[in-house]
Amino acid sequence: MALCAKTALAQGAQGADDDWEIVDQTVATPQPTPDRAAILERLTIQAQAPNGVPPGSFLACHQLVLPAEEPYTSIVALLNQMWGTRATVYQTLRRSGPHACPETYIFYNPENIKEVSRRMGIKDKEQERAMLYVIFAHEIGHLIHHDGTRQRAAVPRQIWEHEADRFAGYTFYRLNMKRFDTAEIEFYLQAIGDDFWGARNGWHGTGQQRVAAFQQGWDLARSGKSEDSPPPAISGLE
Repeated sequence: MALCAKTALAQGAQGADDDWEIVDQTVATPQPTPDRAAILERLTIQAQAPNGVPPGSFLACHQLVLPAEEPYTSIVALLNQMWGTRATVYQTLRRSGPHACPETYIFYNPENIKEVSRRMGIKDKEQERAMLYVIFAHEIGHLIHHDGTRQRAAVPRQIWEHEADRFAGYTFYRLNMKRFDTAEIEFYLQAIGDDFWGARNGWHGTGQQRVAAFQQGWDLARSGKSEDSPPPAISGLE
């Protein structure tokens, strides 16, 4: 922008006359410093949605998500009511297994759920619903135990998973889910053990360890003890 500045020019000893001259004082518009969070957000969206961002999607805990659908919303709502939590469930666009963001969100991918159901041969909706209760009770356990936060940083990851499986067993008993065949639940836990998936140095433990942890939680609830009561040790966990 050109600005005008008034300048006094000396005109001999008799005094001074005022005059005007145009002075170019063009000021460059300062460029905003790139916001690191905005850059990371854009890169996250590009990485998770290379073919375009689906309508209605947004970022939650660095993940591109969509609002959750049934029966996931109802299951998490019931678990929130039971435990006094405020977990929000979202459908993640990542092709990943169910997981939690510390103290805040739970995520699921419907394609992953379908794949697990297919591998297990589940076709009945009631059987699948039982599996979903185990899955989301496990994730609620992570939130209640504050896994992923600084206060749990020194606790081995496998212990987190063991305690979340135990929490799922405790919750399952309290939900009066005894109408479901426990053998089916054990089959599911066996099927998601690290040994079944061939995971090396896996965090979740073997199928046998996962079943044992779930049973511990079930027994604690059945005996009227609190969820965080010390249970017997499970082989392979320290």
